[in-house]
Amino acid sequence: MKFFIVGSSQPHSSESSYARLLREKGCEVALWDDKSPFPLFGKRDWWQLSRAERLIYDSIASLRFYNACRAYAPDVLFMPKAENIHFYAVKRSLEETRARLVVWYPDNPFKADQTSMNILRDLKHCDLFYIWGKFLMDALRAAGCGRVEYLPFGFDPVLHPAIEVSASERLRYNCDVCFVGTWDEERERALEPLADFDLAIWGPYWIDKVPKDSCLRKHIRGKGLYQHELVKAFKSAKVVFNHLRLHNGSAHNNRTMEITGIGGGTMLVRRTVEQSRELFVEGKHLLCFEDVKEMQTAVQRLLSDTDMNASMARRAQKMVFSEHLLSFRIDRILHDLC
Repeated sequence: MKFFIVGSSQPHSSESSYARLLREKGCEVALWDDKSPFPLFGKRDWWQLSRAERLIYDSIASLRFYNACRAYAPDVLFMPKAENIHFYAVKRSLEETRARLVVWYPDNPFKADQTSMNILRDLKHCDLFYIWGKFLMDALRAAGCGRVEYLPFGFDPVLHPAIEVSASERLRYNCDVCFVGTWDEERERALEPLADFDLAIWGPYWIDKVPKDSCLRKHIRGKGLYQHELVKAFKSAKVVFNHLRLHNGSAHNNRTMEITGIGGGTMLVRRTVEQSRELFVEGKHLLCFEDVKEMQTAVQRLLSDTDMNASMARRAQKMVFSEHLLSFRIDRILHDLC
C-alpha cells in the first residue's frame, strides 16, 4: 500500500513517526512537507510569514502538493492536518489518483485558531477521519464526514526512549512539579496555584511574557524541551503537570501519552471521562482535579507518599506499552483500510 503523507518532515514530528512505522509494516511511503521554507520567502518558517505572505505561500504549496501527489499516485492520501493546502487541490488529487483520503486530526477541527475552511471542506471527501475525542464525532458527521472513528493519541518510544538520566542531569531538572510547554495566558493562570511548590517551567515565551512581579517568574527554568531532554525532565520530576485545554473537552491530549509513556513523575491533569475512566484509571495510573483546591491536595498527596507516586507512574507506563503505543494506532488504521 502506497501512502502519501502531508506534514512536517522534521525528525521529531508525528508525521515522521507515522512514515517510519508504516514503512516498518511494509508500506511504501512518501512524506511531503507542506510548510517547508521557500527561498521566495527568505527561507522563513511558515508561521513567521505575514497573513498576506501566507496566502501566496499556501497557493504555491497547494500547486506543488497537487503535482507531487499526482506524480506519486498513492493508494492513500494521509493528511493529519495540512490546513494550508487548499481543498480544491486535495479534491483534484483524489480525482486523478483515485486515492483514499485519511485524516487523523490532532486538534479541534471546529476551533477557529486550530483549523481552516480547507479542513472543513475536505470532510466530505474523507474516506476515514480519525479524531482523539469522542465528543467531536457527531459534529464531524453533521459537517459532512461519511466515516468518523475514535482514535486516541499514541506514544512513540523511539521519539522518547528509555534513556538513563545522569546525576548531573537530575540535579539540573530536579523539581517537585514539572511543566513543559509554550506560554499562553491560559497556561499561566493554570500554573499560578502551584507557585508555592517547587515548580519548574520550561518552554518558549515564558521569560518574555510573564510579568516580573508574577509568582511564576522564579519558576521559569528555560526554553522548550524535546525528545531526550523532555524525557530527562519528566524522569527527574516527582509530578508532571499536564495542562488540558477546555477545547479538549472530555478527552485527552498528546501530552497525556508522553507523560505516562515516559514513566517519570506521576501525571496530574484536569479530570475527564476518557482520561480517568477509559484510557487510564484515576488513582491507579494518574491523579486528576476539577478545581484549585483539589489540584493542590493531589500534589501534596503525591509528594508525601513517594511509594504510591512511583508505583502509580510504573502502572501508567505499563498501561501505555500494553494498549497505547503509536504502533498500535497505525495497526488500527491499516486494518480499517483493508
